Amino acid sequence: MALAMINYFSRSLGKASSFHVVFPDEPEVPRPWGVYYLLHGLSDDHTIWMRRTSIERYVAGLPLVVVMPDGGRGWYTNAVEGFAHEDDLIRDVIGLVERTFPVRAERRGRAIGGLSMGGYGAVKIALKHHEMFASANSHSGALGFPRLDPETARERSPDFVRIFGESPRGGPEDPFAIVERIDHGRVPALRIDCGTDDFLIDQNREFHKHLESRHIPHEYREFPGGHDWAYWDLHVREAVAFHLKNLDLSRK
Repeated sequence: MALAMINYFSRSLGKASSFHVVFPDEPEVPRPWGVYYLLHGLSDDHTIWMRRTSIERYVAGLPLVVVMPDGGRGWYTNAVEGFAHEDDLIRDVIGLVERTFPVRAERRGRAIGGLSMGGYGAVKIALKHHEMFASANSHSGALGFPRLDPETARERSPDFVRIFGESPRGGPEDPFAIVERIDHGRVPALRIDCGTDDFLIDQNREFHKHLESRHIPHEYREFPGGHDWAYWDLHVREAVAFHLKNLDLSRK
């Protein structure tokens, strides 16, 4: 596999940004490739998946590109006041990847996932843009973050109101609300997992029950572990396998 850091000008953010990308360098790997957009958490950046996991080794030999964008502390959301991180991913990052690499530039060629803030971002974006992604996964996702009361949310993320507004519960950035508004037949394949010692376990259990109550097919798993890289490095391997089952990587 080859590793590159792409520096680009994001028109959505109005500034320079970067992403890491791992892609096949073996000539025998068939094209076009699928793409797995892998999102980081609140306290990290686009370098962290390469620094803390063996993601490059886990996808070795696969017809799969892994793109790790920089979402800042923006919750992969177009802020009420501030940066448009959702547009950056959907328009700038995906657009540049699909103009640059020999990838399948359609729904059946795209997957998205992430951890914590990135787990929230992956599920939210995949539901909002369900025409773009075949599958999505969340590790230890903050899936109920927009549903917290503003005071509690501000303790965890001081920019909460600036990004989401005063009352985001039930709005366009709330995954619980999004699944009630879209055609359930177009929901991407979903996989959600969380450690039993993770402080976000209750949010994950609630979202799982919410999906069950709406009869939305999904995979849900709980494993021993907490909110840490030992857990994420282990379970990102299962996420890769999940996406490979749902992407169409044929040559057609």
